[in-house]
Amino acid sequence: MTNQLSAGKKLLVAPLDWGLGHATRCIPVVKTLVANGCEVVLAASGPQAALLREAFPALEIIDLAGYGIVYSRRGGWWKIVSQLPKIAAAIRHEHQWLARLLQQRHFDAVISDNRYGLYTRHCRTVLITHQLQPALPAGWDWSLPLARRLFHRLIARFDECWIPDVADPKQGLSGELGHPEMMPSTHCRYVGWLTRFEPVATEPAAEPFVLALLSGPEPQRTVLEEKIAGQLANETMPVVLVRGLPQDASTLQLPLPHQAFNHLDSAALQKAMQQAAFVICRGGYSTLMDAFTLQKKLIMIPTLGQTEQQYLAQKLAANGTVIAVNQENFQLASIISAAEKKAFQIPAVPPNQLQQSVHAWLQILTTS
Repeated sequence: MTNQLSAGKKLLVAPLDWGLGHATRCIPVVKTLVANGCEVVLAASGPQAALLREAFPALEIIDLAGYGIVYSRRGGWWKIVSQLPKIAAAIRHEHQWLARLLQQRHFDAVISDNRYGLYTRHCRTVLITHQLQPALPAGWDWSLPLARRLFHRLIARFDECWIPDVADPKQGLSGELGHPEMMPSTHCRYVGWLTRFEPVATEPAAEPFVLALLSGPEPQRTVLEEKIAGQLANETMPVVLVRGLPQDASTLQLPLPHQAFNHLDSAALQKAMQQAAFVICRGGYSTLMDAFTLQKKLIMIPTLGQTEQQYLAQKLAANGTVIAVNQENFQLASIISAAEKKAFQIPAVPPNQLQQSVHAWLQILTTS
């Protein structure tokens, strides 16, 4: 039922362009806002805009430049560190972009998924992030208090922080990232897992297959694609490779019985995930929420240099939830064999908290 108090409220929703995950986890947020009578405008560009346009063809999408982050082909967190000035400039740019937009158009609130520049004093703002502190490279634990303080200063620019996880640290998927020793001063709201999927009955596959999901910035997306494709000639179990390229017209030919798709819409991807015997993925947080909602067995290959993915892979592998594999040592046949023998400890799906969280926030928005 539409919330009459929030009907007509105009909201801007903008995900980060660091892979597709920030856009996919905004999908349930936007659906919930629209169901509550809000008018939603989206801000994105490139593949993120294409994905959101597919999900919400009737909604306006304003072009908002991305950060354009790239990874080293060899990996290494130093590549990200070297781009910190570029990231800082992008944050300043999007802050100025929002100021200009608000001079021309009215919004009652701005909801940003990991875009730290989309704060303003002219309307209420929300930041969506599961990282209240960073995952640091090995040997850098001494700098955690300083790094956490920096994160908290950035988060403090927003009126609220929505954490896509449950509040109980023992049940939380994000571990120390979303449940730090010290919380930000900003009001934080745990909104549960944000996934675009709702499990439905699905016909079983005619024969077992592996689903490999590629995502994330280049050139590491291509590095993993080449590694998997190069090992398919002698693999008997079919592999379906989804390249994570919604705007790309190129094709990738694989030896039969394997298949490659540049992109699958949400319905087709959910069906493929539900039918797959195992899912190979980078292990971005949004992918984890999607996959565990569908109770899938995961083989994680964290992106080299992305400390957050490496932390999550180590944490989940340690408690038997996933198989974690170093990209440099990845051998498809041996990993599939190991997965067939493993008893995966897949976490239970927590109760859906999004509708309740959004309703409570809208009550504040309409009375403030």
